[in-house]
Amino acid sequence: MMKKNYLTVSELSKIVNLPVRTLHYYDQIDLFKPAYVDPKTNYRYYSDSQIYQLDLIKSLKYIGTPLESIKYAQSLTLTELLDFLSEQEQIVEQKVQRMLEVQQTLLKTKEMIAEQINIPTYNEVYETTIPSQRLIALKTENLNIENIPNEYISSLTKMVEREGTIISRKYGAIYEMKDYQTIDEIYYDYLFTPLLTERYVELIHDDEQILIMSEGKYANIAFKYENDAQYFQAYKKLFDVVKEPLSPVYDVFMPMNYSSTEPTQFIVELKVKIS
Repeated sequence: MMKKNYLTVSELSKIVNLPVRTLHYYDQIDLFKPAYVDPKTNYRYYSDSQIYQLDLIKSLKYIGTPLESIKYAQSLTLTELLDFLSEQEQIVEQKVQRMLEVQQTLLKTKEMIAEQINIPTYNEVYETTIPSQRLIALKTENLNIENIPNEYISSLTKMVEREGTIISRKYGAIYEMKDYQTIDEIYYDYLFTPLLTERYVELIHDDEQILIMSEGKYANIAFKYENDAQYFQAYKKLFDVVKEPLSPVYDVFMPMNYSSTEPTQFIVELKVKIS
């Protein structure tokens, strides 16, 4: 005969703030079994002394521990459980660090969008002070400015995603500042994207590098890209102003929209360090 102090699944659900369907599921996978099942009705009943078992399940579930690992933890001695919880603490710490990286990425992405919105003028040279930036770069050969194969962009994306970081909304290229006579003479030395976290990046190919865009004052010219002639005209304006460049040209192209129904437009910003 069923004891009077047993709880129905509905009563237990209210006490522990778990859905009835969750308690049913825990029963099915042998994670949390009822103390008694009526053989005639198959109704589940629980003892109030079982609630502490749910405390462990809920606590571990809250920090993201898989159900199979929770089931394993139920079988441990207190000494073993202490070691298990220490392992979970390390996992949580890793998740916290990851979320801090995500937060940092969001912050830097917002900063880049704000910088783009606040470009002071277009088609004219202006100066900005830029903090030091880490760039993940891909060494290129014979890559003309007029043609960037998709596999280069794909390689950049894979380099960043391989390390579990988030790709920037900016892509760029690096080339030497010279008195070019035509755009056909401009060849990229690197393609790059800024790294938005301080995470260590493992480089596994000879053409992959981490470069530093050094802190300092830069001369810049920005324009809404329309054609190569416009690009080269902007470059010549920058070249005429910068007499003694302290860096190569950083060519950064940034999307103006993300709409799938509108034409893709880009802002290009050419910058070179002057002090």
